[in-house]
This record gives sequence, structure tokens and C-alpha cells, in this order.
Amino acid sequence: MARDPRRAVVLAVLAAALVAGCARRNGDPAPAAGVSPGGGGKGRGRADSAAMVVGPLSARSREQVERFCGDCHRLPLPGSFPRADWPREVRQGFDFYLASLRTDLPRPAEGDAIRYFQESAPERIVVPPAADRVEQPAPVAFVAVAGLEGVDAVDPAIAQVIVAGGRTSAGGCDLLTTDMRSGEIRRWTLSATGATHRVLARLAHPSRISLLRPGGTDGNEAWVVSELGSFLPEDHDRGGVFLLRPSGPAPLAVQGGESNGVWPLRLGLGRVVGAVPFDYGGDGRRDLLVAEFGWRTTGALRILNGAAEETGGGEAASTEAVLDARHGVLDVRVADLDADGRDDIVAAFAQEHETVDAWFALGGGEYEHRELFRGQDPSWGSSGFELADMDGDGDLDILHANGDTMDTGLARPEHGIRILFNEGQRRFRSGEIARMPGVSQATPADLDGDGDLDVVAAALHLGAADQPPGTFDSLLWVEQAEGGEWRTHSIERDRCRSASFALADVDDDGRPDIVAGSWLSGEGSAFSPALRLWLNRPPLP
Repeated sequence: MARDPRRAVVLAVLAAALVAGCARRNGDPAPAAGVSPGGGGKGRGRADSAAMVVGPLSARSREQVERFCGDCHRLPLPGSFPRADWPREVRQGFDFYLASLRTDLPRPAEGDAIRYFQESAPERIVVPPAADRVEQPAPVAFVAVAGLEGVDAVDPAIAQVIVAGGRTSAGGCDLLTTDMRSGEIRRWTLSATGATHRVLARLAHPSRISLLRPGGTDGNEAWVVSELGSFLPEDHDRGGVFLLRPSGPAPLAVQGGESNGVWPLRLGLGRVVGAVPFDYGGDGRRDLLVAEFGWRTTGALRILNGAAEETGGGEAASTEAVLDARHGVLDVRVADLDADGRDDIVAAFAQEHETVDAWFALGGGEYEHRELFRGQDPSWGSSGFELADMDGDGDLDILHANGDTMDTGLARPEHGIRILFNEGQRRFRSGEIARMPGVSQATPADLDGDGDLDVVAAALHLGAADQPPGTFDSLLWVEQAEGGEWRTHSIERDRCRSASFALADVDDDGRPDIVAGSWLSGEGSAFSPALRLWLNRPPLP
């Protein structure tokens, strides 16, 4: 559906004001989304003082508020924000309705809407301290490596850490990282004692990369790079998708500075957080599914037809389509969910949507769209997802996390990790396995060698430093024990500064270790570790 240009103009003005408020409050934007690198999505503000709550609302007023505030997304839960925040939240909602140029909804009095939410809102959001949790003995221990050499960077904002291959000729683990602040895409050789690296390319604000073609003996691999186009969340057309061929010849320079083997595949988009190759039409050509997070007036889940063919040096696709016109898409994956031999599409949406959706392939380029999950509140804070057979029944489940704190600065007790269990017939059942305020990424792996999948999770919550020690888990692993029981084991607390991590056997002992990227505030202009390492060890006697 085409957007009304008048609406775009009004929303752009509102968006600029909201960006400024978000920047003043947080001092930094969200990463993506993982939690998400698209983040800072909703740009909510904080009220200076609470409005007075005087008497209960009438039944008619309550009905009018519920209809107005729950029309285009789920009705917000009063407990989502402290009482003092609701005047600002309500005013923002009214502003967005006016900016949309809609006239079909009866508008309640703004004071009635504020009273509606404040009646049941808490004075403040209380997060149960992680240190108060009773944990059972862990079958493995993760030991932090102090003083790791060769990993420092200036104010790193690592948006993604991924394993690029197996063991290298230098005896280390091969990793790739993207840094949203410096724009650098680095290749690392990491061992248990230190690292070496080289910069493969520099863009403006790269988010994630995905493998397009594995390299052979000549290392002629290719990657798809998503470009946000801005560090702060805003609406623009500076995002895009690029092709990275590290061993290829350097083309003309592109936005952001040095190119070093980077070709533009599609420019002129909003904030792009991810792109994966996929034969969407079933015609044998490689297309790209593009997660364009955008912000307010930009964003969509797009298909770039033939964009992954690498023909003609990687020029932009000639045709494209919009699979879902909503903004706020966090990430996209391709896999056979229903075991019919055809690849399906899975995408997670943040912003006010807070859904996990699937497009099931029917053959002949046709797809059936289904919403698999919806968060309980428009500020649920989805931060990412992964696909894996979590219960060992032979089909793929969805591991989903919600913990985005960059919109509001609030970590919430309902933040956590859940599994959408695949029950067949294209139906999924949600089951929570752990609470973790501020969780930015959750990834499955068999950590203790017992044959089933456990989960590692990291948190990004810049406000954690202002809370008493022991309030937050910054790195956690969730053990899948016998009988379907899930047990949480804290690895690190309080330093909630990781938007992304990778699981890799760094010391070549057959156990997955944790390599976490650092996300700093950007105010110090000082060297800090871009990567931190925890080695997987047997527990101490």
C-alpha cells in the first residue's frame, strides 16, 4: 500500500523530535535486533512527573480508551511503564494518530487515557535481582580470559560476531565482526591467548553479514552486508545492501569511505539490519530477502529478485517486491519449518508489532503467511530469534528473545527467552525457558556434551551500571536437563554491554566457547576490548 505523502511529512517532523529525545536520554542508540541492531525503534520518552489520578473512569470512557489505544496494535498493559511515564506515552500515541491523518476513531480525552493507564500502573518497574536466584550446580563452567591480547578497539559497538570458518592455519578460530560505530568489518584469528585481525571493509554503519558463497582453497568467498545508514534511529534512505568479496579487486569507493572489495547491491533503503540469499520464486535464481528495519515511515521485508547472482560485478537487482510492508523487521531466516521439502521464510518484527511470522512455501512461488507469535504488549521489546530443533523431535523450533531496553531505558521483569515449539501442521506453541531483563541475543548449542541443546544469552542494557551489583545477568546459560527442565546458570553479572556473541571452539578442545562483542556508550574515545572470551571448562571439584 502506498504511503500518503502528507503523513510522511508530518511523521518525519515527529520522528526528528523523538530521535533527539532518545539520544539525550540514553546517550546511545540501540544495536540491533538482535537486538537487535535495528533498535532504538520506538523512541519513547520519559515523563517528568506523574499526573494526578482522580477517581475511576466511567465504563464508557474506558471502552473509548481501549478502542482508541488498541486499534492498530495490542492495547498496552498499564504495568509496562511506571505511573510517571504514562502522560508522555499517551501524548506520543495521540501525536502519532494525528500524524497518520486518520479520522475514523473516536478520540477519548487525553486526560482520560492517562488516567486509564495510571490507575493500574506501578510507581516503578521492579526487576528481581539475579543474585537472589537459587541455582543448581552447573555441569560446565565458563572461565573468563583476562588480558586477552590484540582485541582492543576505540569505543567498539559490535553489532555482530559470527564464525567465518573452522580452525585457521595460524591455529586459531576464524571470526568476523561488524562495528556499527567505526563502520569496520573485521576478520579475526582468535586463540585462547590473543588475536590478530585485519579490516576487510569499511562502510558507514554496517549491521549484519551473511554468507553468500563459501570460499575454496583460494579463499574466494562472498558475503552479503546490511548497512543501516545511520547510527541513531531515524527515517532516511541511506541504508542498503552490499556484496563483500574480500579477495576481489577494489571497486569505486562507496558511502562510508574505504570499499576494499565491497559492491552496492541495493541503495536508497531505510535502516537495513539483515539480508539472506534465497530462491524466492523457485526459478533457480538466487534472490535476497532484506530485513529493512527502517524506523517510523520507512521499513519493510523486501525481496530483491536475482540480487544474489553476482552478475556484472554485483549491480543492484532489476526488480523487487515487498513481502511485508511493516517497519521494524528485526531479522529473517530461511528453513523448512513444515518438513515438506520446501524452504519457508521466518521473520521477527519489533516496534509496536512484536510478532514472529512465517511464510510457508506452497510451490510455484506461492506462500501462505501465518503469524506464529505475538508479544503481550506493544513495548514487548523483541530482540532476535534463531531456528533449531530444541526438543529433539526432528523438526525446527524457534528460539525467541525479548529484552530491548533502548527505547525506554527500562529493563523489565518479563524480558526473557522462550521457545516456539513446532507442533506440526504449521502450528507453534510458546513456552518460556528463562527470564533475563535486557537480553539481546539467545543462541542454542550443546554446551555440556549431553546430546541436547542448551542456550547461551547475553544482555545489552546500558542502565545496568546504575543499579546495585547483582541486579542483572549480563551473560547466562540455560541448561536443558532431563525431563524438559530448564536450569539457569549465571556466567557474568552487571556488565550488560554485549549486543552479539558467537559460540566457537576457540581452544580446539571440542567444547563450544563464548566470544562476546562489546557495545560501549561511545563517550570515552578510549581503547577497550572489542571481544571478550569465556572458555568452556569442566566444573571445579
